Amino acid sequence: MPPQGARRRQEDGDGGADGVDRLSDLPEELRLHILGRLGSASEAARTSVLSRRWRGLWIALPELTFRGVGTGSVEAALAQVTSPAALDLLDVRVEEPTTPARVSSLLRAAARLAPRVLAVGGDEDSPVLQRAKEGRGTFDLPCLDRTASLKISISEMSLAPPSSGEFAALTSLSIIWGQIDSAALLPLCPCLRVLVLYACFWLEDDVIVHLPLLEELVLNAGFVECIDIEAPVLKKVEVEVLVEDELSVSFSAPMVEKFDWYLRYEYNIDVAFGQLWRMDSVRGLHIQGQLPCLKIQLSADPDLTDEDWDFAEGVAQLRFANFSVLKLDILTNGHDFGPMVLHLLQIRPVIQRLRISVEENDSCTVNFPCSENCRCKQLNNWRSESVPLTNLEVLEIMDLGGKDHELDFLKLLLQCATVLKRMTVRLVDGVSSKEIRRIYKKYPNVECVVYRRKRSKTER
Repeated sequence: MPPQGARRRQEDGDGGADGVDRLSDLPEELRLHILGRLGSASEAARTSVLSRRWRGLWIALPELTFRGVGTGSVEAALAQVTSPAALDLLDVRVEEPTTPARVSSLLRAAARLAPRVLAVGGDEDSPVLQRAKEGRGTFDLPCLDRTASLKISISEMSLAPPSSGEFAALTSLSIIWGQIDSAALLPLCPCLRVLVLYACFWLEDDVIVHLPLLEELVLNAGFVECIDIEAPVLKKVEVEVLVEDELSVSFSAPMVEKFDWYLRYEYNIDVAFGQLWRMDSVRGLHIQGQLPCLKIQLSADPDLTDEDWDFAEGVAQLRFANFSVLKLDILTNGHDFGPMVLHLLQIRPVIQRLRISVEENDSCTVNFPCSENCRCKQLNNWRSESVPLTNLEVLEIMDLGGKDHELDFLKLLLQCATVLKRMTVRLVDGVSSKEIRRIYKKYPNVECVVYRRKRSKTER
């Protein structure tokens, strides 16, 4: 006959087949480790059915993660946590549209627990949306004096910083898809080392980042008129913004090791040349130990009639003058691109590497054909110009069509690049390499590679 205590535990559902409650006999540290491996606070709470000693144990977990649970249920669960001092992580994935009031309430509940790491919302691809019937609104961000890392991913709402106090322990801040006032929020975060503002929109037109300890900055923003960055120990910066009007840039970061600055110009502003060529985007990339690179996307636009900035002014917005590699992606639509590229090369002729990628839009070429009176042919004297490309060593031209103006442009580059070491030309399908070979035979000191898209190569 089993002992009375063993029978009683078996009747309570706590014992095994032999009447021994092995689950309850596990050390608490091991039981918490098992709950943590479940990956969800909801799943951990369900273990209460296993044994009395498991009931309510989940509230002692150092990391709490909620998935697929409404904000009200999350708040009710957090109210059960009575000893928040050891909470390392609180991660709440809100998977349905909500309201600013509910977000504010959820953040207040989280602030009581003062987690070291707090994440609320969705992710870069699926942020939390606001209920359509609510219209745009504002949620309140409470002061989180213990939190070291904060991530908020909530769309269609603006964020109101606390009226008093500081985020004294905060070293990493990520805001995804939110609307913020950087001048009001960031001064409350004096210890920030990592700042990510992704797909954000601004309550003001200015983005102001003055942080003395900041080391990494990711800024992906909508339309702005002013970017003001002052970060004396910043090492890594990635900026991507839309430009639709005048843009003022102030950038002071003398210790940067990786610089990636990407500007996309909307049709409200024309960065142009020759009333035909539009600069669609410009990107500067500089990684310590590598040659600094400038990449520009350009397109022919026959409807272009005005010029807000010239190309030099567009490039100057990068605060990135000393580039050694120039990459041009050109949507020609059948137009002569030689004069435009020469104009760009004159901005900084001391580049070491040049890569030109040529593309045509068949529908544009048919609907807006290039004629003898086209603007691209008005600068006929470009073939006799000379740009001192005295540092150019590597030249690549992708998808050359073999047209007369393209061959003339290639000849001119070879004449100007007096120290050129290597040239690579990729021809479009169906274009003969005979004329290209005739050109490069005049330059025996240049290693030349000519091939078609199908990779049938002709080498010298």
